[in-house]
Amino acid sequence: MPKAVSRHLLSELAPDVAGRFGDGVAICVHTAFEQVEARWRAAQTDCASYGFQAYDWLATWQRTLGQRQGWEVLLVELTDADDRTLMLLPLGRRRKYGLRIAGFLGGEITDYNAPLLRADFDVSGFAALWPVIVRLLGGVDVFRARRMPQHIEGVANPMVALTGMRQTEQAHAATLTVGYEAFQKQRSAKMFADTRRQLRRLGELGTVQLLVDTPAPQRVEVVAAMARQKARRWNETGSRDLFAEEGYLAFYQHLAAHGLGGGAIVVSALYVDEHLVATHWGMCYGKRFYWLMPGYQDGEWARYSAGRILLDAVLRHCIDSGLEIFDLTVGDEAYKLQWADHSLLLYAGQQGHSLRGKLVVALDEAYRRLRAQARGNERLRGLVRRLRRWRTAASNR
Repeated sequence: MPKAVSRHLLSELAPDVAGRFGDGVAICVHTAFEQVEARWRAAQTDCASYGFQAYDWLATWQRTLGQRQGWEVLLVELTDADDRTLMLLPLGRRRKYGLRIAGFLGGEITDYNAPLLRADFDVSGFAALWPVIVRLLGGVDVFRARRMPQHIEGVANPMVALTGMRQTEQAHAATLTVGYEAFQKQRSAKMFADTRRQLRRLGELGTVQLLVDTPAPQRVEVVAAMARQKARRWNETGSRDLFAEEGYLAFYQHLAAHGLGGGAIVVSALYVDEHLVATHWGMCYGKRFYWLMPGYQDGEWARYSAGRILLDAVLRHCIDSGLEIFDLTVGDEAYKLQWADHSLLLYAGQQGHSLRGKLVVALDEAYRRLRAQARGNERLRGLVRRLRRWRTAASNR
């Protein structure tokens, strides 16, 4: 049974910090998703957030993957005097290499890590509030975060301004126009002409069926095919095959079957006769569509640009549905740059919150600086390679 939730008035926890916020601001730390489900779902309506902060996204992740990876749930909620949610931080903690490491829940499948944040909440004093939050978590050596967006749907994200955070990656997105023709005019005419040509070529092989949102009976088949296609591509490029690990396919199948409160899971497919040539598993949340898990068949099918044909069909549907953003998410793949017209800056970093944690962070940061300096120095590159082997061996003990 989860322990009872305690509500701590900020004026009692840290009187010197409380003055920067309104009267009656309080902090709760929930240790189970069920404790805060109703409030979380309400916060999805009242607060700025991305689809990755939806209750169903993170609760499903914790059930299928987080528990298996050793994550303890520590959901931090700030409330005002009227008991409205001002901020909800989906945090957790796990032990790794003997360290108590805190961070955002969501793991590798979450492209943007951020709080749910009320747009009118004054976060100018958040840096002073953060140590109070960490203390309430009950034992943290290191706090680590990655892929934190600079803004949360236009609202400044106070997490990126914390000590130790820096811009490390970017995501790409396309602003959708009122009509598809207007969208085409802003991009390469050659790309769209080639897409039409490839679609005609596919039609010469058999009956083409483009399903932007597959019906429920087909979803299991399409998601399983997506996983096979992604796994093949990851293995071809030497990347980590997530679907070879327990729990990952279960996450995508569960959400495809049960949906996402406040949004929708969209499973798309391109068939030629009975052949499932291209797939996509995505999410619609608010006015944004997330292009997340595309897959395509290799071999003879690879020459027909089936993945691009499916993307074009999904994007056209998003425009027809009145959505505003087609989010291509994290990564600088060439095809994303062809479709996108703006980027989202993402931040990462770490902080030490104990003597041991500060030492680990200091050593990690020294290693990072050494790697940066070694790019133009062969002797330093040799040292970095030796240190990397030592770090890998230490991690596997």
